Amino acid sequence: MKEKAVLARSSRKSSINRTKRVINSGVQVCAPGKPYDSCRAWSYATATILGSMKRADELVSSFNRSWKRFSGTWKKARADASEKSVHDLRVNTRRIIATLELARVLSNRGDIAKVQRRFKKVLKSMGPLRDVQVQLDTVSRLRQGGAIGAFIRRLKRRESEEIHRIQNALKRGRKRRLAEEVNQLGTEIGRLHESLDGERIQRSVNRVLSVRQNDLSKAKRRFDRVSPCNDETLHVIRIALKKLRYVVEAMEPVLGPSAKTQARRMHAFQQLMGECRDLEILRTELENWAKKKGKTIAIVPMLEQLHERREVLLKKIIESSDKLQRIVDPVSRQPFAEKTQVAAAPVPTRSAAGG
Repeated sequence: MKEKAVLARSSRKSSINRTKRVINSGVQVCAPGKPYDSCRAWSYATATILGSMKRADELVSSFNRSWKRFSGTWKKARADASEKSVHDLRVNTRRIIATLELARVLSNRGDIAKVQRRFKKVLKSMGPLRDVQVQLDTVSRLRQGGAIGAFIRRLKRRESEEIHRIQNALKRGRKRRLAEEVNQLGTEIGRLHESLDGERIQRSVNRVLSVRQNDLSKAKRRFDRVSPCNDETLHVIRIALKKLRYVVEAMEPVLGPSAKTQARRMHAFQQLMGECRDLEILRTELENWAKKKGKTIAIVPMLEQLHERREVLLKKIIESSDKLQRIVDPVSRQPFAEKTQVAAAPVPTRSAAGG
């Protein structure tokens, strides 16, 4: 009898460990040697519990990773505000804003919105430096005439001024305040995750995705209506696409591998639209500078280059409109981990089904 009890406990432990391994691999759970439709009820319950725990843990880990990456890129940008370090800091700032958006929906805490606004201020403060650095990079890759040299020197002076300003803005005290707020949120989320279940996580993910998808759909409809498309509609759809992309990336632990593929496709469109907008900003900046300096005729070849490149990009964006629509629609609202718990619900017998 004692030996049978030991064997039974060993069998249960082995089954639970097997369930854990299957959950982690994303495969449906089924009792050994049994067809899927006759899996035991306890396997289903175990998969459900462990699946919920796994998702909650991954959300907490995602929050911690977002802060760690942000903190590292902050330090690099403060030491050397190069184009790459500024770009990396902007990207990681957007990621932590998206992570906080999900945390705000999960916890219903109003102060998370306040923390988000602080990170948005950091993002906004880097905008002018990013624009100047992109303009310098773009001009350096185009054919240059004599008048362009003076324009490049002006951009370099502005870059130096913006670097000095941004390095002052990225003070240790400012980051320390952000760290204190993030640590408080981390503690709260750590406590919260113990009560998070799969259904609640799914509802929260659906809410956030719905808001972002609706914004992008509206921007897409407006973009399709306006012909020829203008800079305002292009900018609006790009911002909506960017926000959806970062939310999908932040929810990747819940949505699963497909989220990474979708985010990559969004990024490709985002880059197309971003480069198109950057070219127009540069063209306007160059044209205004030339008028003040009386060098409008001298920069005509450069303006034509910028116009031609922008037209090529616009054509690509318009031709890819259907592909963009396919990106908007299929963003899954079913958390990936849910698939691991569908696993082992027993098929009801005729009598259990009520005859």
